[in-house]
Amino acid sequence: MKSHKNDIRYQTYRSQARNLSAELLREQPDLLREGIDPHQVRFEPITDEAIEACHLWGEESELYPWEDVSSWKATDRKGFDLSLWYGPELCGLCYATPKQSSICIKIILLEGKPDQSHPLKGEVAPLALLAIDYYARMIKCTEIEVQDPEPLAVPWYCELGFDFTEDGRLVIQVNA
Repeated sequence: MKSHKNDIRYQTYRSQARNLSAELLREQPDLLREGIDPHQVRFEPITDEAIEACHLWGEESELYPWEDVSSWKATDRKGFDLSLWYGPELCGLCYATPKQSSICIKIILLEGKPDQSHPLKGEVAPLALLAIDYYARMIKCTEIEVQDPEPLAVPWYCELGFDFTEDGRLVIQVNA
């Protein structure tokens, strides 16, 4: 019975992290680029609808195994999945997990829609990080790590506050 109770607890945490992120944007719209309506930004789980939408992104999105997320979710009860929408448009996807760690949650996959003109261009990583940070605090993780960061994305992560540790991990501390 205990594992079922834990599953529900983590499901609740995931939902709360997404809801708190959306609330924060509505309360502080200046966190977003000018012209972005915070009421149009949605933090959702990764569903079949999200996976179907990301396949419409074209060949670039096929580099990421988004269709595997549902099986990951089935076996990784602490995993955190996020799809970022602006109105009806899918703008980003993210999967993070604290697998085998009580202090670090790792961003396994993070992808923004490759289209240069989507409404959340440049906002996907900061928004995903916002939600992951909320979730990390709920499960008592103290750092967020980017697993195998794309070399071209490293400067962008550093701009968001990530830094390399002595052992070469790209991490940021969770906001306590």
